[in-house]
Amino acid sequence: MRMAFNLPAYIPVEEQIAPHPDFPTVAFPNPEEGKGALKLAIQRADSAGSPLILANDPDADRLAVAEKLDDGSWKVFTGNEIGILLAHWVWQKFSAAHPEVPVDKCVMLNTTVSSKMLSAMAAKEGFHYDETLTGFKWLGSVAADLTSKGYHFLYAFEEAIGFMVGDVCRDKDGVRAAAVFAEMAVELYSQRSTVVRTLHSLYEKYGYYATNNRYFFCYDPALMETIFGRIRNNGQYSEACGPYKIKNIRDLTTGYDSSRPDKKAILPTSSSTHMITFFFENGCVATLRGSGTEPKLKYYIEHHGPYGYVSLHLGDASRK
Repeated sequence: MRMAFNLPAYIPVEEQIAPHPDFPTVAFPNPEEGKGALKLAIQRADSAGSPLILANDPDADRLAVAEKLDDGSWKVFTGNEIGILLAHWVWQKFSAAHPEVPVDKCVMLNTTVSSKMLSAMAAKEGFHYDETLTGFKWLGSVAADLTSKGYHFLYAFEEAIGFMVGDVCRDKDGVRAAAVFAEMAVELYSQRSTVVRTLHSLYEKYGYYATNNRYFFCYDPALMETIFGRIRNNGQYSEACGPYKIKNIRDLTTGYDSSRPDKKAILPTSSSTHMITFFFENGCVATLRGSGTEPKLKYYIEHHGPYGYVSLHLGDASRK
């Protein structure tokens, strides 16, 4: 990979090179967990003087990224931030290399719980954007369908640090994503810029999008049913959440979407999984869903607008 992309030599974390079934170097072997999973990588980067960390999970289908800031601390990028940075890089390079491909025939995708900053980028640049349900089986399927219709698929991502760069393999691939991200970072550093500065330049260009994604453990399936049952309230959904008025509700378990004339959701629905999205009058969007693979109740909140306003109001909305 280093030779193929003409990259500088990687500095490995020696303690984590060899596979081990017990993952003894971390409390939880998932780079989604942030700095806890990157502790040894941060120590190694500090000792080597490296400004960038690229980390895959054990099966290398996800990518975590961290960059050293001017004050010596480390910023661990969210999946949405990495997703937008890669999207911009892919678009910048592809559009320059292939001016013969019509802009409106180029496609990028992400999942419905991932940042809609990609939609804003598509609107400004002119390429086609679609959202799908969570999971790369949906992203890959939509990519294949659009390709069969004459579109040129470029890229897809989900907020859970999963990225599909190009159409070589229609699934998330942390190795490919790491190579492309490293290529981007090398060019940025050669221009005396940084990944963080580039991210903020994208906010200036496409708008500031702030997200807050968290989860609660819920080991009791009956409790999960009760929670969502109370939210649905026999079809009489709430019109507000605390002081925030709800404009529309989409329930992909029942197939209900109040924003549609026929009240029917466009995205595929499933009665076996819970997923409800609230669209607030102030522009904030919040989704609550049960994980399909873990005993977790997840929520995803996103707001966009001026930097200070969004950060303040997103934090307030999350607490309430």
